[in-house]
Amino acid sequence: MSPYSEQEILAANVNPATGLATDYLNLFNEAIMLFEMGLDMPDMAEELADWKKRGYVEHFEKSGFELKDVVISAYHHAPADLRCDFDDVCERALASFDSSISILMSSNLDDPAARADLTDRLRDMKALVIEMDSHIHGRAAMAKSLQSAVDALF
Repeated sequence: MSPYSEQEILAANVNPATGLATDYLNLFNEAIMLFEMGLDMPDMAEELADWKKRGYVEHFEKSGFELKDVVISAYHHAPADLRCDFDDVCERALASFDSSISILMSSNLDDPAARADLTDRLRDMKALVIEMDSHIHGRAAMAKSLQSAVDALF
């Protein structure tokens, strides 16, 4: 159990049921925005050179977020199975974003095949953010629970 009150946890934008904060998604949403812009304006792709992949705790440790201690504590006190599943998605997202950004920055955007690949990568990046969001809000755990119940019937 976290040493912080529910009010402190809620003030830090942490879901009290999962112990995870939506603010982590800002790292990815910013990259998606710049990636989209980079597809249309190659000069903007250079802005992505500053993007650094950061794990959940590292992201908050290096942020100026006022309640980062609450967020980090809630993460460490989150149910282990939820945190493990979330961490798996985050690792996939970090790897995907890192490689996709590298590919964008070295691609010839006039090449239709390269552009199609980058568009597919962008779609996958967005899907990973939605998946992380579902873990933060507990929807992934609920779906997993429902699937287990259905599996038990058969």
